[in-house]
Amino acid sequence: MQEQKPLPLVSIIILNFNGKDYLEKCVSSVLETKYNNFEAILVDNASTDDSLASIESSFGSDKRLRVIRNTKNLGFAGGNNIGFSYARGSYIAFLNNDTTVDPYWLTHLVDVLIKDKTVGLAQSLLLTGDGAEIDSGGFLLSEYLVGQHSIREKKIIHDFPYFEVSAATGAAMIVDRKICGKMGLFDPLLPFYYDDVFISLKTWLMGKRVVTVPNSIVYHAGSKATMAIARDQQALIYFSIFHSMRAKICLIIDTYYKFSDLIKGLFVLSFSLSELFLFGLLTKNRASVFAELCGLNWILKNFGHIWYTRLLLWNRSKISPQTLSAKFIRIRLPFSTYLLPAKKRNQYLFLAALKYERLLIDSLKESQ
Repeated sequence: MQEQKPLPLVSIIILNFNGKDYLEKCVSSVLETKYNNFEAILVDNASTDDSLASIESSFGSDKRLRVIRNTKNLGFAGGNNIGFSYARGSYIAFLNNDTTVDPYWLTHLVDVLIKDKTVGLAQSLLLTGDGAEIDSGGFLLSEYLVGQHSIREKKIIHDFPYFEVSAATGAAMIVDRKICGKMGLFDPLLPFYYDDVFISLKTWLMGKRVVTVPNSIVYHAGSKATMAIARDQQALIYFSIFHSMRAKICLIIDTYYKFSDLIKGLFVLSFSLSELFLFGLLTKNRASVFAELCGLNWILKNFGHIWYTRLLLWNRSKISPQTLSAKFIRIRLPFSTYLLPAKKRNQYLFLAALKYERLLIDSLKESQ
């Protein structure tokens, strides 16, 4: 009788900032995971509530849990990088603090990574907190990264064991440690909105696939971490626009290797940002206008770092620019479509995303 190999150690990193209302439920569900070889690393980003007090009281004696206290909020990128520096696992899982996990969520993720060596990054199926709706089955990215469509097609999710996506959702994902070792983890200068797509890009560049595993279930309250950071509605507008603008510009620079494609991508994004800027001026939304100006200033000041990151990624890449484009960009439309007003453009992008989902169903059926 052949001796069964021990399960690989998985490091589960949970990032927290002022998560008093939901953190205990998250940690409790993780510690009840039916996978017998994991460690949980709770990284606190200098919370000002007493969210850690209940964790230490309820779970402080559990040797599988380690709590790391940061002296300031390092964002998603910096906080998870700190967690990674303490991680010992062969696989690294990332969880938002507003999630709760099914007992077998991790078993299903690891099973795919072990059995299919073409997969480097996998995400769980995210359901809404009450489990009634699909929150996200992964992202499909459009050309020039104008649109980001979240898969919610139930036929894809229920009929197939796992399927490719452009990018995983950072709320619940697992990555092979080897990818982090060769490509690095998150960029600390881009603490928000760049993280999950960035690690997905790195995975594709390493010649590995990014997939969603539907029978790995995680319940997601949704955007609680962002709301904990923003003080009010205007602060939330500034936060969202400032960080998402920087992330999109950096992502375009990293993704498009061919110079002519890079220029097109930056032109399309500039058109979209100009439209948003004018709308902010007309509606006298100071937070929106100020966020774009600050974002542009940040890009100019840090352009050297941005370009160096691009060169580093492509020097380590194991695939061609053409292969990356085919895998990372899933929604394609005529170039002129991207120069339409936002409402019309988004309609075309949504229809194209639905068409891609139907094609995905057909291709998955043929492969079975």
